[in-house]
Amino acid sequence: MAANNMYRTGDYVYVDQGPSVPFGVRRIDELQKSATGNVEMEVMIYLRRLDLSKDVLPMADENLKEFWDEMSKKYPAQVHERELFLSKTTETISATQIRGKCSVGLLHKAESLFSYIKQEDTFFYTLVYDRTNESLFEDRGEIKIGSSYQADVPTEMIRPEDDTRRFADLEDLVWSPDNNLSDKVIDQFLVIARSVGTFARAVDEASTLKQPSLHMSAAAASRDITLFHAMELLHNCKYDFSRASLKLVENGSPKLSCDQMEDWTTAEAGLFEEAMEKYGKGFNEIWTDFLPWKTVKNIVEYYYMWKTTDRYVQQKRVKAVESEHKLKQVYVPDYAKLGDGAVPAAAALGAICLCCRSTSSQAWYEMPGAELAGLPQCKICQVCWLAYRKYSAMTPGGMNKDFGMVTKFPGLPKGGKKATTLFLMPTLLAKVARKMPKSKVIWMRRVGRKPFRLLDQEAIKSACCKMVADKPPAILKQRLAKKKSKTYISLAKVTINCGYNDPAHPAWLVPMTKDQLPQPAKEAFPKRVRQAPVKSGVSQNRIKVASAARVNGGTGTKNAPEEIFFKPTKVLVANRNALTNKIIKKLARRPTKVFN
Repeated sequence: MAANNMYRTGDYVYVDQGPSVPFGVRRIDELQKSATGNVEMEVMIYLRRLDLSKDVLPMADENLKEFWDEMSKKYPAQVHERELFLSKTTETISATQIRGKCSVGLLHKAESLFSYIKQEDTFFYTLVYDRTNESLFEDRGEIKIGSSYQADVPTEMIRPEDDTRRFADLEDLVWSPDNNLSDKVIDQFLVIARSVGTFARAVDEASTLKQPSLHMSAAAASRDITLFHAMELLHNCKYDFSRASLKLVENGSPKLSCDQMEDWTTAEAGLFEEAMEKYGKGFNEIWTDFLPWKTVKNIVEYYYMWKTTDRYVQQKRVKAVESEHKLKQVYVPDYAKLGDGAVPAAAALGAICLCCRSTSSQAWYEMPGAELAGLPQCKICQVCWLAYRKYSAMTPGGMNKDFGMVTKFPGLPKGGKKATTLFLMPTLLAKVARKMPKSKVIWMRRVGRKPFRLLDQEAIKSACCKMVADKPPAILKQRLAKKKSKTYISLAKVTINCGYNDPAHPAWLVPMTKDQLPQPAKEAFPKRVRQAPVKSGVSQNRIKVASAARVNGGTGTKNAPEEIFFKPTKVLVANRNALTNKIIKKLARRPTKVFN
């Protein structure tokens, strides 16, 4: 069995999320065996930039500013391809979804971003993404380094006479060994304090429910909080035994000192153990999600007291037994169906990879997002396809939040399809080929007339190499340099160059208004004045007269002629029936033509 095919807890893996979408990056937290015998994995989810909300991307860019170096600034798109965000959410997947191993590390200030670009299957993360609140925050495991976090230790020793600080302002004295009490007397006072604590728990109603027996009350009174309180009383009373003893029963009631272990209820203890199962020692998460009415200080104090109980020891034994029965590692063979989603070989004849311009590949794939952008029949090779699946980017170009999966091909918004623009960046080979003289391999004028005609790339490459080998670098640089755009001087400058440099404006150059222009005595072509049409009396058209009479309800002109009807004769009907439809249509288009 190959080591690369053995997967253990803590490994980072690629997870297949669909045939045409990028792989997901996950961390194996637990290996499980289902009831059907299939191996399942509980994994931690890592998100890419495309999975984040647009509102948090400026914060991610601001956090990454301090990590940029000179080399990584040249490849910003590739840096974003390797950036991940920890989500702290888990999911259960099948072992058959795994597509290989990868590496994910917490980025440190001492590391270079370029080191992640150079290595294959390597990612980094610096922030944690909260899906509920859609916010980013730093991972708690980050170590703060620098003058803002560490103190500057002086190299020379400070002499006692030069130290002018007051120790009373720096710290509080809670116990002094230089006192008039012997160790035996101090031990006797501590016994009295424990006895008073036992009696106080016996008379307290809340403590009676938690410690119903005398042995439990005595054990609780012997905890460190009782001893700390007793020694504090001695110090505050100037180590006066009698005065400190009276303070134990001040105001006629015994002094009760409780720590977090006694203050917490059974329900709160159960919530704490449930939170420890989910978050471990993530005290901030425990406080936020499970015990918001407590303080983080109380939770930390309770944790270290809880570790001394039998309950903690029992849980460790149960976990040890469960871990022995869990899977330690699992063997997953390499995924053999790499050609899934590839286009048929007949549809990929003469294909050119849109990313690397390669013309040969074991399999060809459709460019993701090209069809939605209105650019079908765009192919990419198998190497670029695997790079897209691993890094969620089309190389070269990288990912872009605004454009979707492909930088140069904007995806469709939900509202509808928009017009897209295709940008083609010429390669160095294309730039050299454009400068070649007329030949059988390539003729730029003919290629420009038929830009969709396929060219022999290998022949062009060999011809370019031959031309480059004969030319010195200076001439090649001059030929490949962009031509400067022509600059045209203004008419005013042309006038000055011709010798006329008088800024004055003669009166005959100043345009006059229309009313001041001289008027001719007679116009050769005067404007025609339109006259209103004169309405005549009664129309002489018999059809119009009859129509007007009908419209006016028979009150029109007297003796209005009747409508004219043309009734065909039998001979005309017989002749019409003898004609074909084609001839009838032809005659209908020209009814005025004489029919023989």
